[in-house]
Amino acid sequence: MLHTIIMLCALSVQPDVQTTDQAPAATNAATSPARVFMESLAKTDESINTMTGQVQYTIIQALESDLQKRIGNLYLTTDHENGQRGYAVRFNSLQLDNRLSDIREHYIFDGRWFVERLPDQKQFNKRELVAADEQLDPMELMREAPFWVSLGRNTDRVFESYNIDLLDRTDGLANNPDFPELSFLIETVEDSQQIKLSPKPGSGFEDDWEWVRIWFNSATNLPMLYVKADWSGDLQIVQLFDVKTNTELDPRLFDTTTPPPESGWNSQISPWRGDADTTVNSQTIQYEVIEQTP
Repeated sequence: MLHTIIMLCALSVQPDVQTTDQAPAATNAATSPARVFMESLAKTDESINTMTGQVQYTIIQALESDLQKRIGNLYLTTDHENGQRGYAVRFNSLQLDNRLSDIREHYIFDGRWFVERLPDQKQFNKRELVAADEQLDPMELMREAPFWVSLGRNTDRVFESYNIDLLDRTDGLANNPDFPELSFLIETVEDSQQIKLSPKPGSGFEDDWEWVRIWFNSATNLPMLYVKADWSGDLQIVQLFDVKTNTELDPRLFDTTTPPPESGWNSQISPWRGDADTTVNSQTIQYEVIEQTP
């Protein structure tokens, strides 16, 4: 069962930078390589209306020596006029260690509601992550999200909370004593730029995870690999393949409507309960109440 929110890898235009952002003191922070890179993300983000790709999502739990790998498809849609973005992931296969099985797991986030649909079990879980009249802070989602939210839309916010380094593509993958299992990814990041983000002390995020690394294809300027390391030594690895932009997508991919009672689905709804709701469990609500929830 996936317990995290699937979000978009950062979109980017590839700047001509291949080294860690350690600018001299005289260099203005506004023109540092990292800042230039981040600003380029915002520019490209404006041109992306939809994005699709095949996704492989791997969780490696260090202490249990456990490997879980899900394979499926990622979808993104953006309404630039209203500033709204929708995400959807559909997984169709699951590998647990050496066992491979077919699955149907659908996840949707529309900016307000996070939905988990399990068609085989006819289970529908829906959780409101923000009040109807508020905007969700993407930085808060990083406590759960295996994908980094769109960096270009939050440049100043990211610099406030994270150290940002531009690195060579093999950094952290080759000869890594802490994570030797990452070496197999070297051959998947040819012609790419890597960016590394680590929470700043005092940011409030430093206890969530140690670092996030994202690689971007130099030819297409699109995300291709994401690696997130927890302090426990657990790893989340997301690989994107065959990424395409601005293709027509079926709106039903992003539908968060609760199934009607006659459909036979078991629906569990968790409405917004304020800031403390981040740890609340789902509760079953009668359909009459669900109908009143917009």
